[in-house]
Amino acid sequence: MLTRFARPLRMAVGILALLLPASMLAAAPDGGLLVRIAKQSSSFQSAPGSLVFELNGNAARNCTPTISGASVVGSDIELRLNLPSTGCAQHRQFAFTLTADIAALSGRALPRGQVYRLLVRDQNGGLLAFRIFETEPGRTGPVPENGFWWPRESKGSGSAIALGSGVGIEAQGSQLAVNVFGFNAQGSPVWYFGTAHQQGRVASVDLLELQHGEALFGDAGKQPAARPGPRLDIEFESPSQARAWLFEEDTDAGPKLRTFDLARTAFARSADSLAYLAGRWVLVSDAESAPRQFSLLSRGGTSTADARFADADADAELSCAVDPVRRTATLCSLAVAGAVLADFDRIGIDRLVGRGGDGARVQLLRVPQTK
Repeated sequence: MLTRFARPLRMAVGILALLLPASMLAAAPDGGLLVRIAKQSSSFQSAPGSLVFELNGNAARNCTPTISGASVVGSDIELRLNLPSTGCAQHRQFAFTLTADIAALSGRALPRGQVYRLLVRDQNGGLLAFRIFETEPGRTGPVPENGFWWPRESKGSGSAIALGSGVGIEAQGSQLAVNVFGFNAQGSPVWYFGTAHQQGRVASVDLLELQHGEALFGDAGKQPAARPGPRLDIEFESPSQARAWLFEEDTDAGPKLRTFDLARTAFARSADSLAYLAGRWVLVSDAESAPRQFSLLSRGGTSTADARFADADADAELSCAVDPVRRTATLCSLAVAGAVLADFDRIGIDRLVGRGGDGARVQLLRVPQTK
């Protein structure tokens, strides 16, 4: 059976430090096993092209787990543990430390500057734990737009979470406040809340389930109770597009993982899903150049794979490559008098982020309409 345990401390070390507050719980047939990633090992920081972790925990006597191997496929790292199943002295527990050098175990170097997903499995392929992490947490990631984010079918394994479920995100600097709303196994609505610090392109949010609160029209001043909920890991691909993983480890059926895409989509617009790119915008650069305003109107596109918006007065055009399935813009260029002024690779509803011709970071920000 699974053993409940306290959440581990957050630890980080050195230049290549990763903030990995992940708890890992594996179940041997005759007892519980507690394993957690405590930190990236400081003694292996000079290892080129590798990620080295320490797995710390407690196990029954004669049943200390061993690392049997690791594999890397794209951005997915799979670490395999061998869990002894016989001869365990459950009445005596011992602390242990395992060191996992991913490059040495997998025979493959890991390029820096990527987001990786770590899956820990037992010898039978059962999932024990999951975590995403950024290998350069100091780099600037997309600034997520505030508002409602809705689930879509995942590009990878997994599927969209149920209809009627969603995520609300409020970003203030690098701090995120996140709520997840959906339904429990009985079909009753459930609401989770958590905060996290965005590390580059990723954030890991430990959610709390709020329950037994006061009715909306109550007047007793009752405070809701909070219990630990699942963890939401997010990789922001743009200000309005993200991949997400909902992971819950302490369940009767063992750890559960749901993979899905999240998008902040326009809902107060026309049937054309790209119509939101029309409107008033201001171009702001990190260089000292003065902001420039544009009033963009749709010019249509030459195919289903692109869209164009023009400001005739400024002799400007915003042209965007379009994902033909999702009908969302993926890459955009702003040209004035036929010369490209800026390219944008992070496309949101209210913010486009990219680089100007001089290499400076630029943003195209929506100007709110006034009545």
